[in-house]
This record gives sequence, C-alpha cells and structure tokens, in this order.
Amino acid sequence: MKSIPSKNNSTSDLSRHTAASARAVKLRELIHVHDYQYYVLNSPTVGDSQYDNFLEELREIERIFPELITNDSPTQRVSGEPLTEFNTYTHSEPMLSLANAFNKEELLKWDKRVKDNSENKKIDYVCEPKIDGLAISLIYNSGIFSQGATRGDGQTGEDITANLRTIRTLPLRIKADTTSEIFEVRGEAYLSKSEFERINQERIKAEEQLYMNARNTAAGSLRQLDPKITASRKLNMFIYQLGYSSETQEFDYHFDALQWLQKKGFPINPLIKKFTKIDEVVDYCEKLEKQRDSLNYDIDGVVIKVNNLQIQKQLGVAGREPRWAIAWKFPAEQAVTKLQKIEVSIGRTGVITPYAKLEPVIVGGAKISMATLHNFDHIQKLDLRAGDDVIIQRAGDVIPQVVAPILANRKLGNVTQFMMPTTCPSCNSTVKKDLDNAAHYCSNSACPAQISRQIEHFASKTAMDIEGFGEERSKELVNLNFLRSLADIYTLKNHYSELIELPGYGEKTLKNLFIGIEESKKQPLEKLLIGLGIRHVGNETARLLVQSFKNLDNLTIATADDIAQIQGIGNVTANSIAHFFSIDRNQHLIKNLLDLGLNTSVNRQIIDGDLNGLIFACTGKFKTWSRSEFENLINSLGGRYSRTITKQLDYLVFGVDGGKKIEQAKALGINIINEDEFINYLAKQKDA
Repeated sequence: MKSIPSKNNSTSDLSRHTAASARAVKLRELIHVHDYQYYVLNSPTVGDSQYDNFLEELREIERIFPELITNDSPTQRVSGEPLTEFNTYTHSEPMLSLANAFNKEELLKWDKRVKDNSENKKIDYVCEPKIDGLAISLIYNSGIFSQGATRGDGQTGEDITANLRTIRTLPLRIKADTTSEIFEVRGEAYLSKSEFERINQERIKAEEQLYMNARNTAAGSLRQLDPKITASRKLNMFIYQLGYSSETQEFDYHFDALQWLQKKGFPINPLIKKFTKIDEVVDYCEKLEKQRDSLNYDIDGVVIKVNNLQIQKQLGVAGREPRWAIAWKFPAEQAVTKLQKIEVSIGRTGVITPYAKLEPVIVGGAKISMATLHNFDHIQKLDLRAGDDVIIQRAGDVIPQVVAPILANRKLGNVTQFMMPTTCPSCNSTVKKDLDNAAHYCSNSACPAQISRQIEHFASKTAMDIEGFGEERSKELVNLNFLRSLADIYTLKNHYSELIELPGYGEKTLKNLFIGIEESKKQPLEKLLIGLGIRHVGNETARLLVQSFKNLDNLTIATADDIAQIQGIGNVTANSIAHFFSIDRNQHLIKNLLDLGLNTSVNRQIIDGDLNGLIFACTGKFKTWSRSEFENLINSLGGRYSRTITKQLDYLVFGVDGGKKIEQAKALGINIINEDEFINYLAKQKDA
C-alpha cells in the first residue's frame, strides 16, 4: 500500500491534499473497474489482496481528508453491477459487503471498535465459514419458495428463480407460521469439490476444455438460461441469514434465527459456532484455516458477526459494510512462474499501465497468464525484470498480483530491465508523467487507443447498450478510421458500402449493428451521462444530475457550485463534471450528439413529479411503458423500484394480466392501483 499524505499545518498542506485527491480519484477508478470485472463479467483482473489494498488505501485517504469523500466512492456504497441475461431484481434491503481482517491484530482492533460503540460491553460472536460461492437471496410466500436472486451490486441483482429451484438442498416448501407470511433468507450457493471433480472428469471424456475452479463454475451454472444445464451441475447451498419478514418474527440473537431456519428445513453450515470471548474467535479462525483442505467445499475465510441483533442495529452500517460483522481472510495462495515480458496498455483517459505477461500457472484454481503492474514506480520498487522467476499470489477467486522476483534465481544475462516508453505505442505522441501521482499518460486526446476504449465504454451495457460494440470491434473501426469520436458511431451507416466489403461485416451483422445504434438514441439521459465517461459519474450521480437539471443544456452551463448544491454530490465530483463540460472538444461533442438526435433531456411527459423516495412495484403488461421503462421512470422521478412485494412497498401498479403479486400486496395492505390511476397520480404530483 502506498504511503498516505498526512494532514498537518505545514506549508506543504496544499501539495499533500492535491496528491491525496489525485490518488483517491485513481483508486476509485481502479476499484470501480475491478468491481465491474469481478461482479458483472465474472472475469476479475486483480487478486483479493491487491483489491483489499486498494480499498484500504482509499479508506485511509478519506479518513485523513474527509472532504475528499464522494457519493460514488466504493467506501460509501456496495460495489458492483448486475448482468443482463436475466430480469433485474431489487433487494428490499441491501446485500452488504464485509470489511476484512487479515490477522489477529486487525480482528482485535475490530472487536475494540465494536465494544467502544456498543452500550453493552459483553459481546457474543457467531463464527461462520466464508463459503467461496455466489451470494443469493430467497423469497418465501406462505411457505412456498417464490423468487430468488443473486447479490448483484447489493441493491439490484438477477432473478434466477428457475435455476435456484434445481438445487436439491433448497426447500421448495416449508411450514409457514401464517398463511400470509412472506420472508427472505440469504445464503451462498456453491459447487462441492467432489462435484467439481466429477464435472471435469466428464469433460475430459468428452474432450472438452476443463473448468478452472468451483466458484466460477457455480456462478456460471446459476446464470445458465436453460435450467436443465444448472440441474446437471448439482449445486449446493448454505443459508447464513434471516432477512425481512412480513410477520413479526422476533429474535434477540442471530444464532437463534439460524437455529429456527434449520428447524424449518434450511441447510445451515454445521461448523457455525458461537463464542463469548474474542480469543476463542481467533482460535476458531486459525483452526478452520488448517481444516479447510479437508472440507468438501472451498472457503476463503471466516465471517464473524455480533450475535445480539439489537447491538447490530445500534452499530449500524458504515458506507458499504456493516459495523457488526467482519471477514477474517485466509492468506493468499502463491505460485512461482516466469515473467516473460512487460507490456503496456492504454486506457480511455490516456493512462498507460504496464502489465506482466507470464508463463501460464495455476493459482487458486485459475490459470494465470497476465497480471497488472500498476505503474513504472511499482516495477522499480519491486525491481522486476523480464526473464525473472516471480512469485504470483492470488487470494480466493480474484486476479493475481506479482509479489516479488526471486533474486536468487536471477541470471543477469537472461533478464531485461523495463523502460517506460517515451512515445505512445498507439499514436507515437509524447508520454508524460502526472506530477500528482505515479501514472504515465499519452498526451494526445485523439489517440486511437484512447478513442477505441472510450467507444467501448460508451457502447457498453452500463451506458448506451449498443450490442456488437465490444473491445475488438471498437478497436478495428477506429484503426480503419471509420470512428474518430463518439459522435461518429451515429454516422457509421454512411459507410455501409465500405463496411460490407470487410470480413466479419455481413449484411445481417451490419443491419443488427445499425438497429442497435439507432435504438440507443432513445436511451435515457442518465445512460448518456455515464457513457460520456465523466470522472466520478456513475449510476447514482447520473440519476441525481438528471433529476436536478432535466436536460443536458442546463447541465453544460452549470457551475461547480451549482452542481455541488445537489444532495449526494460532493465538491470533487462537482468540479470534475463542470471541468468536463468546460472543455471545447466536449462541448463540440455534445452539440454533435444533440444534432444527431440523441435524447439529451428527460423525455417523458411528466418531468417535475417528485415521488419523494416512495417504493413502487408493478405486475402485468402496460399500454404506456415496457417494464424497464417503468423502472427508469420511477427512478428518474425520485422514487424506488422494487421487484418484490414487501411490507416496505408503497404502491403496486398493475396492468393487463397482473399476477400473484396482487394477492401478496392485498395480504400486506399495500396500495394497489392500475395504470391509468398511476398516470393520474403522476399528473397530480406535477401540479402540486
């Protein structure tokens, strides 16, 4: 971890603050990227330990300089975004992440914080093996399993009900205490070691490529569109928490709730234990680490929770993590391999990042052939050279880091020192070093590598969602000079006669590509803002900007002070947004996008309605909106959309062929209105 600039009264305060601000910006960008790769793509690119270092470093910067905390900081919210193969699902309560402890000292510090912030100084703890699987949420209605979802980004996941039904240890029916009872349980789906071995043996016989680890195989199994494939994988699960309940199911202790769930027929891990002393917790963690290889499932640590539920409420949540729970992480797995070559990649902001090309090696159940080296200073600090034997480490299921070279194995005639290029490998422009941090960057804003990355981001599912614009196609179209800016995407059809002659651009491919481009013009304004790649602007910030400014014209002339007035947007984010729109080439881009017909305003009849945080759900088919358009409408007007019926819901809006949600809502006494009544409700809100 880098050293954090201290806050003091010396004359160098300003430079320290500037350095801290720049480093925080970089860390947030890194963490957001790695969250996306880990949670959305299931293709992580850094190891657990490196990711944890990034997060701890950012948290320390924000502790020393609290004015640098931004609304979209990974420390302030649960990370991460859902995939799109399945319908989205909004959790009634966030599925939180956990802070980490890597040794006894860190666990004792957490224990002290818990006791210092609790009215009750006698704390019991519940210890649970940290299963290396996929977090899931299960909904039961009157004793029947009715819906299930993945964790996703903590707020929104994927509805994988059909696939979860195939898990034999999941009870499809339990004895309900009342006919109207609706409750949620949370747990971890996983693939046992023996089942993983069986699947790979079958793949050997079929001469198919082997799966690399059980965790990714389990995640991929639950994301199969065909439940028959999921069923063939024989997944398993453990339940670790009772969520919300429509009835007053009172428990004083977490351990009692687990015992109640076990009696109901839910699989609870038999290794879960309760302790009254923190030293007993440490002993448990150390013993379980020694025992992990003998278990028939993968674990990467221990989850420690405060047992008393009232104390849990008192302690609350800090940003993305509950204060009443922590994960003791086992040491990272390591392996030795050859560092074959050091190369560089260019990001959409021009930052040049060196990475290691490695002789493939298995670490933590995954084949590793590349690892980021972060920056030139990092390479110098480790004294890494191409040709070195190096130690690679990988914690759990996340991507590796190069720990160190094995100097005893180094033969000077067989290794090569790395020198950061002085000119950009893509455009030959001068490479400069950022004075505020260790990053090198290409000085040419028209660099083809930057533009292709910008286009890839703009067209991604997170932003404008243009199918067919992946990394390779973006790079190819830029290199062929068909695309030189984001606006060129929308004039690509003018090059049909040239494109049709190229390999891989048949008539059907081009037709689908052009349809996707044209459809993207209808994307809501918040998606466009994300696509522009403004630093610090994620989903939530984009939504707040649209809610406040209504159209892009208003936003482009807003000052940083204007933007900072919005609750939830800090000064750093406001300055970044105002700076983006002050740049001439960005102003030119916005004008072009407007002329090309993109949606640059809230394109709905009612733009001033304020739903004031009310929670809405829907069922059936609407005349006016699709399901996703209804969700976007609710969010844009300050409300919250839910896919489940809970007692927290304010309104259920139904259309034609409304389903069983209507009966569920009636049982809970929720307001139920039809589509026309909802439109009238919005009109009244507008006139109010």
